[in-house]
Amino acid sequence: MNYSIIKRLMLIESSRKYKDEDLFIKLEECLEKINNEGMMVLNDFSYFHQFINDGVKSQYIDLRPHFAVIIFQTLFILVMAFLGLTNGAFNLILIAILVGLQSLFVWAFSALDRQLLFLNKVRKWTNHLSGDLELINFLSVESLNDFSELVPFDEKKYAKLWLKEMSTSMNHDWENISIEILPSEKTSIPQIRVTLGGIRKSIQNASEYGFADKENEETPNALLITLFLFSRKKEIRFFGLENEKMAIGSKVDKLNRHLELLFGKRKTPPIFFDDNSQTWISKINIIDRSSAERNNIRQCLSVFKKIVNSYVGHNAI
Repeated sequence: MNYSIIKRLMLIESSRKYKDEDLFIKLEECLEKINNEGMMVLNDFSYFHQFINDGVKSQYIDLRPHFAVIIFQTLFILVMAFLGLTNGAFNLILIAILVGLQSLFVWAFSALDRQLLFLNKVRKWTNHLSGDLELINFLSVESLNDFSELVPFDEKKYAKLWLKEMSTSMNHDWENISIEILPSEKTSIPQIRVTLGGIRKSIQNASEYGFADKENEETPNALLITLFLFSRKKEIRFFGLENEKMAIGSKVDKLNRHLELLFGKRKTPPIFFDDNSQTWISKINIIDRSSAERNNIRQCLSVFKKIVNSYVGHNAI
């Protein structure tokens, strides 16, 4: 057992005990600290390490069976010594050392067991937070349910924007084209920014790219809903009935045709269906930045998991 492990065990034993409710609050405080301090937290991990040590210390492991065996062995040795059945002081010292080592290993392995218990709780809590984020993301898409029917795209209006900023789009593969969904200060419908080969274009209303009703910019269309879904996950695996697959495929096909109208047609569509894995895969990069707060929480969770994994020495969460 090296010095760092012994030091870690001592830090755990010197930590405070908390209830699970309090530990969850401290987890939220860790995320808040990452959000407030940003990259500065990388200079000092002590706050997060203390949270982990407190959490490990707070877990309960029933060690009574283990120590019962050790106590029995100790009593047995004392009885043997009292009856004069041991051969000299050396044997007594040797047996006492063995009992002491057993106690040390029980203490050390109990700390590892408590760490596993706590890390399982942290994994459950962070997964719960991630699940809530995905649910809110889904509900934010569902909140756009009052969308308009898809009307013909005003290509003449878009031609001006195409000549000004999009004329080089055919020079790039789908993988080198990005669509960012950005928050709008004036409306509930997000704005759109396109990046071609690393060059960002100007931010436009969703209606300029045909993702909202051209008469009423507050009304999204079905294309924006599908675009949102592929911003959540680059690959969406299908589970369900054949008629459901056809319905979803129809929406994806409409989005494909629209993206080809915006950026030009290529040999393969921007979003294709892989029959082997039953997965829709987006080659074009669609990034949702419409909610800065949710994105910050997601990034804080990612940083927190890396800090925990680096401290415990493996990918625990």
